[in-house]
Amino acid sequence: MLFPNIGPEYYDERDKGIKARMSSFYADAITINQAFWGEADTDSRFEAGDQTLWNEWYGGNLPANRRRQFGFNRIKRVVNMISGHQRQNRLSTTVVPVENGDTQTADQFTKVLSWVNQQEGVLETISDSFRGALVTGMNLLQVWVDYRSDPVSGNIKVDNCSYNSFLIDPFFRKTDLSDCNCIWKRSFLTKRECISLLPESTNELLCMTGNDTRDGKFQFMPESYNYGMKNLLTYDEYYYRDSRKQKMIVDTQTGESLEWRHDNEEGLKAFLQRYPQCTVIESDIPTVKLAILVQGKVMYDGPNPMGIDVYPFVPVLAYYTPELPYFPWRIQGVVRGLRDAQFLYNRRKVIEMDILESQITSGWKYKEGALVNPKDVFMSGQGRGLALKDEAMMTDVEQIQAPQVPPSMFELSKSLGDEIQQISGVNEELLGAAVDDKAGVLSMLRQSAGLTTLQCLFDQLDKSQKLLGKIMIDVIQSNFAPGKIKRIIEDEPTAQFYNKAFGKYDAAVEEGLNTTTQRQMQFLQLLKLKEIGVNIPDDFLLDAITIEGKKELIDAIKQEKQAQQQAQQIQLQAMLKEQQAKTELAQARAAADTGLGMERMSRIEENKALAVERRAEAVADENRSFLDLVKALKEIEGIDLSHVEKVVGIQNMIKQMQESNLDSAVNGTSTSKPQKYPSAAQPLNDTTTRPSSAAQI
Repeated sequence: MLFPNIGPEYYDERDKGIKARMSSFYADAITINQAFWGEADTDSRFEAGDQTLWNEWYGGNLPANRRRQFGFNRIKRVVNMISGHQRQNRLSTTVVPVENGDTQTADQFTKVLSWVNQQEGVLETISDSFRGALVTGMNLLQVWVDYRSDPVSGNIKVDNCSYNSFLIDPFFRKTDLSDCNCIWKRSFLTKRECISLLPESTNELLCMTGNDTRDGKFQFMPESYNYGMKNLLTYDEYYYRDSRKQKMIVDTQTGESLEWRHDNEEGLKAFLQRYPQCTVIESDIPTVKLAILVQGKVMYDGPNPMGIDVYPFVPVLAYYTPELPYFPWRIQGVVRGLRDAQFLYNRRKVIEMDILESQITSGWKYKEGALVNPKDVFMSGQGRGLALKDEAMMTDVEQIQAPQVPPSMFELSKSLGDEIQQISGVNEELLGAAVDDKAGVLSMLRQSAGLTTLQCLFDQLDKSQKLLGKIMIDVIQSNFAPGKIKRIIEDEPTAQFYNKAFGKYDAAVEEGLNTTTQRQMQFLQLLKLKEIGVNIPDDFLLDAITIEGKKELIDAIKQEKQAQQQAQQIQLQAMLKEQQAKTELAQARAAADTGLGMERMSRIEENKALAVERRAEAVADENRSFLDLVKALKEIEGIDLSHVEKVVGIQNMIKQMQESNLDSAVNGTSTSKPQKYPSAAQPLNDTTTRPSSAAQI
């Protein structure tokens, strides 16, 4: 990596100390690491299908004829299937807020990480590292900053380090390397590449020459085998744990803390005066330092120029069992358990070929003297014939039939081939080689079950990708200038963007959908929200979509929407007019009903007045009747009682007639009934006539 403003005067006096430390680490760790390198090298050769491996690895168990060794590589497709599934289902790294974290800052970090992944092909590098872990058990992802194209902020790079390019503390247990003491990584670079990475050491690098005298370290690297490549220099990066002084500003009221990374004491005093509730605490914190050597000469030794306190490495592991005491078996890939099954399958195939080739398929047995020319039995080709002597019998010459190969021999080969799938956990459905007539649902269940057996591999990769995202966030906060962040996200970074505590307390790194660009990820997220019921406007979705002819599509959709809106507006206007007419009709009916009600109410009062008037008239009539009765009584004083009885009878008859007429009027019946009383024209009886007046009575 490139380190600006680092001159040779910085490290010359410290060469001996750091080189002694590196030599001590190499002596302590090389034996265990070399055992792991040997196993990983064998795994790589098995996966590659190296036929020369059989004599070397299983020399004592090979058939007698060792010259014919064939390779039927069934391991590679298993590794390719698992790696291919990961490549088809890649996950991008996203930052999500935790609880009440700053959502805007988390979105900005997600955009920056997405930009880095796209610019540097980080996701493809992760897939390559995962495939290497499937074969050997462990690869490393290295994060570094390249200042060659951007001298101010630099560009984040991620490299895949294979098993044979690094020497690691064999007693680490945690996958985040927090308990790892040292990591030594070696590269072979040209002189020009070394100068571009260390421009301040150009003069010293120009004096160096690559030669064929290697130091004997990292024997399993490809460059270590070719000693004739004199133009390559050894570029060593040695990371080791150490401690450094730090000044922590602690808010006594809220308990929040922030590291003061500046050397400006005046600025610190001004800050404390402005915020009197804060205090400064000095302490030692663990960190990771770096030493760089080119051809064995120390070029730099000091703090990590990226400004982080952790290793810039993330281990990508396959099967990891930290409690095992043996380092070569503590870390294993998928290939490790398939080596014996692959060898037995190859050996069985070779034996079958030997049996088939050694069978007698065209030999003859004949009686001596039966053939005219005994050499005829050695003729080859189609249509050959044998000439018999006259005295020979047909049974004197017979063809030798080849023995039948038992079918169980081929079944054994098939079962050995199936062992590879059974051991790896990859079934026929995952390989696309199932030939049974099973239902589609059952096939999907088998695929799901096969992936379940491999889930630990994908979980290990997800964990490594999260750790990688955290390291990249730390590097971004320490190196990227606000101007570069603004160019990437097209917005000003928030106040929390450069807060080192943000990633620890306010946000979490998770896997998200893998897309080509940030806008594609945004579109898929919005589409997912709309599918679950969130009301996302169509215009917002169309603005986030990334397709060809986007403007024409948006214009066409807008025109269609405008036409629909116009049609809806016309329909709405017609509905409004109809509704208005109905409303006016209802209002008119209501007014008419109101008038009718008022009229009826007024009639009630009139009827009441009429009733009172009629009641008064009735009272007056009663009074007049009573007065007439009194007068009549006065007039009939002295009249005979028989006359009075007749008058009373007549009065009763009149009263009955009135009641009868009233009942007929009420019941609606006819009143044309026979009269029970005499009419005014008829006499009351034969002897007495109706008096004409009360005076006559």
